[in-house]
Order: sequence, then structure tokens, then C-alpha cells
Amino acid sequence: MHSLTVDQKNHIITLLTSGKSAHQVSNLTGYNTSTITRICQKHCPDLPKSAGGRPKKLTDRNVQHAICLISSGRAETAVEVTRALCDVVNGPVSPETTRRYLKKAGMKAVVKKKKPLLTAKHRKE
Repeated sequence: MHSLTVDQKNHIITLLTSGKSAHQVSNLTGYNTSTITRICQKHCPDLPKSAGGRPKKLTDRNVQHAICLISSGRAETAVEVTRALCDVVNGPVSPETTRRYLKKAGMKAVVKKKKPLLTAKHRKE
């Protein structure tokens, strides 16, 4: 194994500090990912690590919009909320995803109570 020159190491460090991942730097420079991570650990131990995972499908603003739709009565079910959100969100959203976000926001799935219909006669009595 040959060692890297100072210029090569500086180039790798510059790419890492600009926010690129070790895998991206590896693709750009052609060096192995393990070499990139070893240089990162040795020369840049204070670099923040990525949170990892899949990006959120719905933003906080979209979730607030969904809660508003349900609270105002414009939507009754998660399926109706999903149809409304598909216009706002770029890409498909499943009703199960909507349910998950609403549940995380503190909303529960409950059956509405039946209330008797009040007619004019009832009000008069």
C-alpha cells in the first residue's frame, strides 16, 4: 500500500469539511472508503456525523396542515387527508404514512359519538 501525499490528504480533508460523506469523497477521488474514514478520524475528529436514515416524507408544515384539515372538519379520515396532501407534497404519500405522522403529533383515532338530530320542534320544546 502506498501512502498518500500531503496534497492528496489536504484535498480529502477539504472535501470532508465541505460536507461530503466518506462515500462521496471516495467516488470523487478514487481512494478506498476505509482510507477516507481513517483520514477523517485522524485529522478531523470534530466533524459532525450525519443523522442517517431516510429523509422525512412530510415536513412539519405538512403535518400542521393535516391537523388543521381534521380539526376544521374538511377531512374526516386519514385517506381524505392524504388526498389533500398529495396536491401539496411532491410525490405519493400513503394513508399509513399520514396516520403515523398524525399519531406522532398526538392525534388519536376515535369513532365519533352519535348525537341526536335536533329539529325545530325539539329546539322549541
